[in-house]
Amino acid sequence: MFRINHNDAIELEHQVRRLYGCDRGGVSGMADADYFEGHPIQAAVLVVSYIHANHRESGPYQFDEFLNKYETIFEYPDENNAADEVRNYIDEISSIVEQYI
Repeated sequence: MFRINHNDAIELEHQVRRLYGCDRGGVSGMADADYFEGHPIQAAVLVVSYIHANHRESGPYQFDEFLNKYETIFEYPDENNAADEVRNYIDEISSIVEQYI
């Protein structure tokens, strides 16, 4: 299983909390850096789910490429230089959240 460092996980937690307007451990305990360390793709799932649930997507497949790209990277980290992609992932999530808050 691919793990990200705790500082990167804190950044993901911060973005999820900004979007949901919750404290640490919100969203049934999933808005938590400790969780994102071992499950970094879940930050994207939470962000996209929130946008979808609030009917704010610009189209039904708006985030498919984004989710598929990072799911593949994190599922097969050695083949995809996952450690080098973490910063891009955080930046993309931050950009998405910024559009919806």
